Amino acid sequence: MFFFFFFFFDETNGKKSNRIFENAKWREKGNKGDWSELYTLYKLLSEQNLYPIQLDNKKGQRLRMPILSILRHTEQYLKAEYKIEEDGQIIINANGHNIIQIAKSEFDASAPKLFEAIKKGSSDAAFALPDFDEFRKSTCCPNIKCYSKKLGKGKKDKSDLYIVIHDIVTGQTPTQGFSIKSEIGEPPTLLNATNLTNFKYRLSENLSEEQVVQINSMMNKKGQADIKGRVRAILKQNVSLEFSTINPDTNGEYVFLENLMLVDSMLPQIISHLLVMSYSENTRLLDALTDKLGEINPIGFPMKTNKKQYEAKVRRFVTDVALGMVPGVPWEAAHQSYGMLVVNTKGEIDCYHIVYRKSLEDYLYKNLKFDTPAASRYGFGKIETGPDGCQYFTLNLQLRFTK
Repeated sequence: MFFFFFFFFDETNGKKSNRIFENAKWREKGNKGDWSELYTLYKLLSEQNLYPIQLDNKKGQRLRMPILSILRHTEQYLKAEYKIEEDGQIIINANGHNIIQIAKSEFDASAPKLFEAIKKGSSDAAFALPDFDEFRKSTCCPNIKCYSKKLGKGKKDKSDLYIVIHDIVTGQTPTQGFSIKSEIGEPPTLLNATNLTNFKYRLSENLSEEQVVQINSMMNKKGQADIKGRVRAILKQNVSLEFSTINPDTNGEYVFLENLMLVDSMLPQIISHLLVMSYSENTRLLDALTDKLGEINPIGFPMKTNKKQYEAKVRRFVTDVALGMVPGVPWEAAHQSYGMLVVNTKGEIDCYHIVYRKSLEDYLYKNLKFDTPAASRYGFGKIETGPDGCQYFTLNLQLRFTK
């Protein structure tokens, strides 16, 4: 990592130093997901329109949202705005100063080349693309990955890009935040594991000391804690895992628990059942497990006329996570983001917008699975005896996209 000085053309005196980016840290390498964030910027500046997906509508049938400008943060106090002129040319404004104009044709040419380079990059390690260094410099992108803007109180905005669109229906020009996901690299997470996503269960009956030692020592072929094997070993003893609570934060506040209850009062119990099933059943897919949970109906919802009780609540949960809810910050049901931009395997940008909430929900609900983070890092997966003499077992919630 090194510090880079950016230089741009001035109409009066040729090249001049642009001090705004003087202390920007230059990042040479990124994984496919990181590079996809840069590609999304270039691709949108080339296309200059968003086409929100509405169920099975083809692109030509979708609503067109003209892009007026895009805001991208490089660091907390360093941002560049890409303003699209009426003739399609792009003026880059860095921290309030117009510094360079770039022809649309430059992005038309660079975006597909960058996409092909990303596809050829390493699948399991960060890599450099030096052929794009000069263009990155000229477009104010020292960091390959977008910076998540801080909102105060330890909170970060989940949006990667902020786009000013022209709403052709209302005539308004709102600024809308979007997160970026990529299908050409390793599947990204929707909900990252932290200590705050630990779900604590009480064993319905205490096991013997010998059984506890045996279960806690179960390891997989990689030498890691065999969480699946441990869960199944507990259940095999005709002992159930009964939801107790979710980890509090360092202040003893049960933020994530309360966030889930704000979405739906029974959501903590629903997620706790799904989390256990993700280890006891033969699938980890969110939609398949939710369907199975609906058939079992452990909470006892009245479901004679409406059999979608579990699905509706899970859909609402994953959508709220996608649009801003995080485990450690009180959720006020106010969406930070307007949707997701997904780089698909053809290099197109699929836009899932809150204006078509059903399409956004469908994408999330049908493309997520439960994932297992490092048990040693987050302190879960062992039977422990509590102060009350009861035995407890902890599982960690992490959701990852399937592609």
